[in-house]
Amino acid sequence: MRTGSYLALLIHNHVHASTVLPPRELAQIKAVGAQLAALGRQLRVFGMTNNPAGSVALDLGEAITLVRREVESAREVTAAVVRHNLISWESDSEMSNA
Repeated sequence: MRTGSYLALLIHNHVHASTVLPPRELAQIKAVGAQLAALGRQLRVFGMTNNPAGSVALDLGEAITLVRREVESAREVTAAVVRHNLISWESDSEMSNA
């Protein structure tokens, strides 16, 4: 990120008391969100197609369910960061256009 862009972002965050991410970091967080969503889908498919018998099935099913919940929670937090960042930029640009 260029020095001028970084300084503009720093001043923006200070003046508006918001935390806006630089574009590169925002793109990386979006990519992580997409990867988490794909992992969640794969875990769902894995949990549906494999049905071993007995207590192993219960333990495995519980483990997959727990991991899916954690992955979904991480995906939601990641999406919230991206959403907050975009809303911050959009609200500030609307104010400057008024």
